[in-house]
Amino acid sequence: MHKIMLWSCSMRRFLARTAEALACSFLLVLPAVAAQPVPLSSLQEIEAPAGLSEELSGLQIRNDAIREAALSYGARGGLSARTFELMLEVAKYDTEMSRVFDFRQLLVPAPSGMLIEPPVIDESQYALKVAPEGQEAAVADRVFAIDKPARIVSAPRDWRSYIEREWDMVEPPVAVLLPRTDEERASWRKWVSEGWKMGFQQADEIFQADLDRLVKDYTGMVRYRMLLAQGMVSAPYAMHQDRGVTGGGKEMRVGDRAIRITGPSQFEPRAERWTPADR
Repeated sequence: MHKIMLWSCSMRRFLARTAEALACSFLLVLPAVAAQPVPLSSLQEIEAPAGLSEELSGLQIRNDAIREAALSYGARGGLSARTFELMLEVAKYDTEMSRVFDFRQLLVPAPSGMLIEPPVIDESQYALKVAPEGQEAAVADRVFAIDKPARIVSAPRDWRSYIEREWDMVEPPVAVLLPRTDEERASWRKWVSEGWKMGFQQADEIFQADLDRLVKDYTGMVRYRMLLAQGMVSAPYAMHQDRGVTGGGKEMRVGDRAIRITGPSQFEPRAERWTPADR
């Protein structure tokens, strides 16, 4: 019976703890700061300008339209405000994030100053597969799959491209949909507050999804390096070609060189060829 040799458990635990700690830290609510997006109170107190025509007045459709406008206004405001807060929090962890998610150390040098980014390998545990007719099933302790193949790059990935987002100033609804009466103002404040909470939650969900994607890609590349060291997956093969002088007409390239990945990484199913992982 062959002993399955897996990539370092300590590395897996380290990445999991790091991702969890960063996620918890980023989701802290910050105190109010200067130059942040418009606060909830300002969105709630907006009113229709004087002298506006009575279009939609007295109709149920006006109440429904105001509600939709208030919910949308509040949601956009909450999304913008929470995104702003999260980006401020991310900036505090710039050094730590750059150290933990250092994609440069995972790249492989290639000819002509190019770099090869390793594949991203996913891992699932206790995978069960049942045939459509239900007469056969298979279960595996672990299943590895190449989610993204190796590719040629000129620079390493930047973790900031995963989670940094811009926040936008929130434009108010058209004037005809702004509250005019005390009753409308009370409803407006309530609906804007509801929308604000939804936008706030949406910003947290977007950030968590972005952070999960960052951790997944980085962990997948680390997993590839560990499996490669154990002989469980092959390295991608790149072919370099010196093409000399190419082009003509309006453009000519001198010392033109090309690099192309001709052999993608593949798993090694023969367990006898694997080597033990360092513990």
